[in-house]
Amino acid sequence: MTATRTRRLAAAVAAALAATAAAGLPAAPAFAQDPSPTNVLLDLDDPQVPGNPPRAASLDVDFAEDPTGVLAMRLEVDTADATIYFGAGPGCETPDNVPFIECETADPGTANRFTFTIAAATGTALGEYDYTLTVLLGGNEIHTETGTVEVVEDRYDGVFRDYTAEDLAFSDIAAGTVVDVQPRFTQNSALPDDTYAVIAAFGAGLANMGAEGVGHDAPWDNCSPNIWEPAFATQFCFFLDYEDAAGTTFQLAEPIPYTVDADAPGPLAVCGCGYDLFAVNREVFERDFGEPWWDADSPDLMTLETAADQNPLEGDSDGTLVIATADSPYDLTVEGADLTGGEVELTIPIGNDGPARALTRPAFEAEPSYFLRGQLPAGAEVVSVEAADTEGSPGWRCFDDTELDDRREALEVGTELDRIDFACAFWGLGPGESTDVTITVDVSDATGTPGRVEVDAFFRGVDGVNLDGDPSNNAAALTVDGRSLPNTGSSTIVFAAVAAGALLLGIVLFLVARRRRPPPDPAA
Repeated sequence: MTATRTRRLAAAVAAALAATAAAGLPAAPAFAQDPSPTNVLLDLDDPQVPGNPPRAASLDVDFAEDPTGVLAMRLEVDTADATIYFGAGPGCETPDNVPFIECETADPGTANRFTFTIAAATGTALGEYDYTLTVLLGGNEIHTETGTVEVVEDRYDGVFRDYTAEDLAFSDIAAGTVVDVQPRFTQNSALPDDTYAVIAAFGAGLANMGAEGVGHDAPWDNCSPNIWEPAFATQFCFFLDYEDAAGTTFQLAEPIPYTVDADAPGPLAVCGCGYDLFAVNREVFERDFGEPWWDADSPDLMTLETAADQNPLEGDSDGTLVIATADSPYDLTVEGADLTGGEVELTIPIGNDGPARALTRPAFEAEPSYFLRGQLPAGAEVVSVEAADTEGSPGWRCFDDTELDDRREALEVGTELDRIDFACAFWGLGPGESTDVTITVDVSDATGTPGRVEVDAFFRGVDGVNLDGDPSNNAAALTVDGRSLPNTGSSTIVFAAVAAGALLLGIVLFLVARRRRPPPDPAA
């Protein structure tokens, strides 16, 4: 809805209220508090460069007291489609390549932030484009402002990134190994006149999202972990003494050590990581990092040196680091149960017999890495599931009906269950570790036909390798009063990779497919 349509709606509501008063009917109650925000701050991180990656944008809306009603924002840029466009953030919707975004939160507080992205498409004409921002509370317009989005040929905001970084890949790396990472960086043009420092940044990939597998360090006085944004596992090295030499290829004087976890499974891309080299002016340095804290005369400083290998590099300013481990399986296990009585508590033990850890490897932090799915004995029903054990290690939770329906298609692929009555997720298990999932079931009407539980992973290793070394103990039977089958079973699940591109991201997720059984031996 455009700002014009919003104003028309507000005018119509006002006219209706006036008509109500004229008719002698009671009017709707007035606001119990001033709904006007005390602060509205739109940050579009201008200017935009055509073809550059989307940049983070935000809108802050503050109130003196907790407001009542849905808080919404609408932002529209007066330009053609496929020029300025937005990327949807939490609670936001935006049509593809259309210069409009709408966000809302149903439970606003005194301080509210909407986050999204903004970009200028390749070919967008340079210039300024008008925008209109409308903020609404409970459907009522409480703030409107206009401004411009600037599109420029190039952007310098105190950060120089005209370097080309070398990509590196390491494979068949044993668990516990330290990998020395020493990429080269080519400076493509002269540094700006106000350059104050050159900075090398080395990330740890999925460690930024709570995943395990690899850690890194930079134990020099002028290097530091990311204490400024601790959620991102980055190591920075700062160089105030640098050479400005366009066309020259540089590298750190010593490698950055990346250590693979001692019990990491494999083959697995434990590091889909990245690094870059950039320069900043003093204003940016002080804003983002503060004042230099290291002794410039310390003998323990990392330095940036001219690389011995001056061969040209291809790529962009962001270097890619892939570290893939050697073969090393874990062994997920699950135990069944024999149920007796009417309404009973079903406890399902899940374990890992090793030797490797079933690493926490989520696609993002809210996503689990492993799952348990189950079919109850015929006639039995799920009564309730125990509250999720998210505090323990390992944590687990069971899906409610809505999430189970959302995931059902993926969970049904490759299973030997006729139906999925319940499904739970957990994040990881070390060798020798176990966890119990507890479900309350009613077996009063169970007929004796057995149920079954299965355990497996949401992700796979390099080239689709199943990292579970023994799938024969990935399933077990659920019986009633000792009837039907013993509490053992074997999984026949095998997996294939979703896409090779997932390896470079370190997010190794794979689709499920059923393993074909071998044909019977005619001689048997």
